[in-house]
Amino acid sequence: MKIAIIDDYTSDASALADWTRLPDNYRVDFFQEHITDLKELIARLIEYEILVVMRERTLISSDLITALPNLQMIITSGMYNAAIDFSAAKENKVLICGTESSGISTTEQTWALILALTHNIVSEHNHMVDGLWQQSLATELNQKNLGIIGLGRIGLEVAKIGFAFGMNVFAWSQNLTKDYAEQNGINFIKSKEEICEISDVLSLHVRLSERTINLITAKEFSIMRSDAFIINTSRGPIINEIDLIKALKSQVIAGAGLDVYDNEPLPKNHAFRKLNNVVLSPHLGYGTKELMTKFFNQILENIEAYIMNKPIRVITEPPDRSTYS
Repeated sequence: MKIAIIDDYTSDASALADWTRLPDNYRVDFFQEHITDLKELIARLIEYEILVVMRERTLISSDLITALPNLQMIITSGMYNAAIDFSAAKENKVLICGTESSGISTTEQTWALILALTHNIVSEHNHMVDGLWQQSLATELNQKNLGIIGLGRIGLEVAKIGFAFGMNVFAWSQNLTKDYAEQNGINFIKSKEEICEISDVLSLHVRLSERTINLITAKEFSIMRSDAFIINTSRGPIINEIDLIKALKSQVIAGAGLDVYDNEPLPKNHAFRKLNNVVLSPHLGYGTKELMTKFFNQILENIEAYIMNKPIRVITEPPDRSTYS
């Protein structure tokens, strides 16, 4: 039995679980290179029975699944993966399993970006390296307005930390109710336009779905304050990328903290890399030692359960693309 673990960007998967627990006739191969070309991907994976994927890093399309004659099982990190074609998997009798996840790393990454932006950490560090001293003024968070779009598990945790900084916390989403927001001590906002207008820091915490693609466009940027910051640790396409670049270049808003992008890995010549009012991180909200250790140990457990013909953490239905946290 051959197992392929793809998109192992940091080459840590082999050390984060004890793969020697598998029977001798099971071989695990680890791949770091991210492949987007379908023909190349098929050529790489055609001999494997089990495919391990990291959330939506690679599109597991119908064309890919049907082209892999040996494929029996797909294991994804987390229990939600919009990049897998569930219908094709079902038609080809391919089992899909997942792992538990955690919002801790994404919450922490959100605040790392907020603090880096408002306190000019990156630019001032670079100035220090160049021998300079205090070239800009930081922005305090106390008494500023934190707007949260999507008050699910992660959004709620981000809000709690906002309170610790003495911020005024507001929330909106299409499904959010006033009762739920107020039960958690958060100010309920009735419309997307209003939360964009009042926020000093606007942080996005919704799932990628048909309703959330291009949720933030030039229209929303035009409503935001010129000294406001936007944070995205959810999924890249929630913000219209072209509109964001224009807003940053023309200083319609003060800056952006981004951990997610339309295309990952972010292309080397991408416009974001050339802007001085962004703080960029390579999807670190999904890349901590603790979280990856959990993922790969549960992936190993899934394989062991499959060997025993007692599969666990089975995902039988595709994610609800209309879900709006």
